[in-house]
Amino acid sequence: MAKTKKEIKVKEPVRIREKVLEGGTISLYLDMYYKGNRKKEGLKLYIIPETTPTARLQNKNTRKLAEQIKAQRILDIQKDGLVDWEKLKKSRTTLLSWLEDFVTSEEQLSPSSARSKRNAKARVEEYLTSIGKPDMILSEVDRDFCRGFVAFLRTCKYNKGKKTLSNTTVRLLMIRIAAAMNKAVVEGLIPSNPFKSLEAKEKPKRTTARREFLTVEELKVLIKTPCRLDIVKKAFLFSCFTGLRYSDMKSLLWSEVHTAADGKSLYIEHRQVKTKNTVTIPLSDEALRWMPKQKVGIDLVFHEMKISTSTLGLILKEWMKDCKIDKHITYHCSRHTAATTLLTLGANLYVVSKLLGHRSIQMTEVYAKIVDQKKVETMNLVNNLFTNPVSKTANAL
Repeated sequence: MAKTKKEIKVKEPVRIREKVLEGGTISLYLDMYYKGNRKKEGLKLYIIPETTPTARLQNKNTRKLAEQIKAQRILDIQKDGLVDWEKLKKSRTTLLSWLEDFVTSEEQLSPSSARSKRNAKARVEEYLTSIGKPDMILSEVDRDFCRGFVAFLRTCKYNKGKKTLSNTTVRLLMIRIAAAMNKAVVEGLIPSNPFKSLEAKEKPKRTTARREFLTVEELKVLIKTPCRLDIVKKAFLFSCFTGLRYSDMKSLLWSEVHTAADGKSLYIEHRQVKTKNTVTIPLSDEALRWMPKQKVGIDLVFHEMKISTSTLGLILKEWMKDCKIDKHITYHCSRHTAATTLLTLGANLYVVSKLLGHRSIQMTEVYAKIVDQKKVETMNLVNNLFTNPVSKTANAL
């Protein structure tokens, strides 16, 4: 009688192993062995004690996911051998998961910057859904994707389909996603940023927004006119004489106010909320006039400023109306006012740039152009002032 051939079992190159943790939870990991080399990979998947039907179902799904990863690793090993799994996983990162990391990884973002990044990611998600590629791999993002995304931003609507995005918003959202792609290049996930391959005419153009500000005469009126909340008046005028943003005024600490080398003058050394750059701002007598009195045990300078931004806007609107100032003035206009006032009084452009904490002097030059335009408008006030309308008519005849 012929002997039955012994079945030869092929040893799997990847096996799921378990490690018992405190509390009875089990951590799953992969044990990989191929051509004499061994590697382990933690899956960050856990089996919990099955005390409820929900727990049993969760464990079933967890083991199913582990088996899927194991099957993928076997294919990877057969194709490439044992490789750097972290790098391999990153190369398969989807665009949306990368953007999620980009949005959440950076700490100490200002609320507006964080909101802007989340909005940019949401727009990408909408676009990927519209083209039927919700799971697009990061490395698949190319020039055509960038073109399509910009075109999508220019046509997509909000407010129940009543409004389209402004050119400034489109440009900002594109910049946010381009920054995420730059980070991917730095981390070696993609060779280059596809947004840089777009031609200038394909990108939304920068538009110079109108920067509303108060003149010296209008400032004088503000100082004389009461405000419904005195702390709002103090804070706004303080920013008019220091150039601090609203977020920086709110976060300013007494520990950031120092005495200069002369033993008399005071200055602020403050880390800006938006840019994270530190600015040094000497305090003029006018700025000190609107600075609250320091209270024992309280480090926040404007600790009494406990109102919402919407309420702040309403109070400023009322105040401007009482002052007979017919301009749309927001709190940020105090920063514009600080810049234009200093330049009007003859301050050096470079110095003003440093006081405002601008990253480049080009940002400050916008205010210089405003001041120059106001000079032209002022000189044009004399036009026709000394011309006799009758004689002009006679000459015409």
